Amino acid sequence: MKMLNLKKINILIRKYKNFLVGILIIAVYYWAIKGTDVSLINFTKGIPFMADFIGRMFPPDISNLGRFLAKALETLQMAIAGSTIGALIALPLSFLGARNVMPNKLVYHSIRTIFDICRGINEIVWGLIFVSMVGLGPFPGVLALAVHVTGALGRYFSEAIETADSEIIKAIISTGASRVQVIVRGIFPQVKPLFINYSLYYLENNFRAATVLGLVGAGGIGMELLTSMRLFRSEEVLTILIIMVLMVTAIDRFSAHIRKKITRVEILN
Repeated sequence: MKMLNLKKINILIRKYKNFLVGILIIAVYYWAIKGTDVSLINFTKGIPFMADFIGRMFPPDISNLGRFLAKALETLQMAIAGSTIGALIALPLSFLGARNVMPNKLVYHSIRTIFDICRGINEIVWGLIFVSMVGLGPFPGVLALAVHVTGALGRYFSEAIETADSEIIKAIISTGASRVQVIVRGIFPQVKPLFINYSLYYLENNFRAATVLGLVGAGGIGMELLTSMRLFRSEEVLTILIIMVLMVTAIDRFSAHIRKKITRVEILN
């Protein structure tokens, strides 16, 4: 009798599985919306205030354009330095964090834990830590970006390595190649385009992150943005935002050009 009841329950679960999953998803979203006080009414009421704020931004104030551009270049320098340092650290560590390359479970899990710690703590928090360590300026921003990028790229690089074609690796091993030769000749050529794509993506991402880091005293144009907002200089805020958007667009176009050259993307007609 109990077996029959269990079978009936299993049949009902399978029959209404999608319905139950849908109910669960709705419940999760309701819980999230309720807990964050999401309100369409409050959003609608706030539109006039937003319109007033945007209206006060025009026309943009370019009287301090030179200073803003200099700070934007400083932010770009932070992004380049932080991305490069992080990528250079993540590259060798990623092979130690790839299951198909590192048979030692202790080393594998230790490296992946390091990646989780570096990636799990936000750049702003790292920025606050390094500001207390080395003081204000762009240097703590570079360190914060480098640590976060080490964790993020380390994970992505490791996962890319784990997707390498095992047949190619076995063929190279059969020739008597050493572990280093297998990595250099068999794995790295397969994952190099992904490595470059991820690195370029984080260069663009780090420019935006470096901007936010300026809000905690880590240099760059973010400090100028914070100052202008605190002094209610809305026209300067618009100028800074325009500079930021143009810089991100330029980096995106540059990254796309490099990716096209490396991956040889073909446009479909």
